[in-house]
Amino acid sequence: MPARSHPRPTCPVTGERGRAVPSITLESLLLPAVRARIGTSEWYFCASPDCAVVYFDGFGKSFDKQELSVRVGIKERAGPRPVCYCFDHTFESIAEEIRETGNSTVVDSITERIRAGDCECETLNPRGACCLGDVRAAVANTNATVEDVPHDEEPGDCCAGA
Repeated sequence: MPARSHPRPTCPVTGERGRAVPSITLESLLLPAVRARIGTSEWYFCASPDCAVVYFDGFGKSFDKQELSVRVGIKERAGPRPVCYCFDHTFESIAEEIRETGNSTVVDSITERIRAGDCECETLNPRGACCLGDVRAAVANTNATVEDVPHDEEPGDCCAGA
């Protein structure tokens, strides 16, 4: 009999499917007082900008944005809104560079630093994955609100080779 595939759990607030996040991400970014709740569950990231839930599992447990030691850029309305956690780029700093110079060097800068082995996405980015998709979207549309920025970059695409 073939193995039955289980659907990915959905956010308890939005009902949207999440993307799996390595446990090292939660261990690195959750406040010490709540880390004991991680347990052995598989955790998922809620990418909905309007939802306070950041991580959830398939058993009804979740962690909200105030339980993290970093701001979750896509869930914030006011700056600074982080978009690259390894190299401290925000939606606002990218927009400022474009206003001042007419373009952005941030994607090339991040790519160069990744090649040098400086990337720590699993432990610094709340998504637990590469930020380049988010950064490219921010560069492409500096006037976008956080809801307009797509977040579909596949995890592991930038740091795996570093």
